[in-house]
Order: sequence, then structure tokens, then C-alpha cells
Amino acid sequence: MVAAEWSTAAHVCRYLSRADGYPHRSEGEAALLDHVPRGARRILDLGTGDGRLLALLHVDRPDALGVGLDVSEPMLDAARERFAGD
Repeated sequence: MVAAEWSTAAHVCRYLSRADGYPHRSEGEAALLDHVPRGARRILDLGTGDGRLLALLHVDRPDALGVGLDVSEPMLDAARERFAGD
């Protein structure tokens, strides 16, 4: 049921239009970043969504290779768009 919701572009667009307003989002991301070892060379982001966490990891650890996986094709499209210039 949940995967079906995330398969629609409309649902993903609604989520992404509100995501920056979600309370504690940046605190959660910072906590996740703190748990990634400094020497990590490869990072797998399961449920990457639009790739926001991978983008933050890329800034913080530019030498690491990040790979994102998600069941939602519209979210993966958003992630691809985010990294289109890289």
C-alpha cells in the first residue's frame, strides 16, 4: 500500500513541496551524518528518496561514493534531477 502511494508523481510532488517545512528534518539529517564514519569511502542510502541526504554527504565527504536506492521511481527521478550536474 505505501509503495503504491510513492509510485505516483502527484504524491511525491506533494511530499517534496512540504518536506522542507517538516519539523526536525535538518536535526535528523545531522544526526545521520554524525553516524557515518569519517573514513567511509562508499555510502549506501536505502530509501534515498530525492537524494537529499546523499547530497549533504557529498558536501561533507566529497571523496566518498554515494549510491541511493528507492522503490519509488518518481523519487528516484527527483534524485537524478538533483544530481544532474554532477
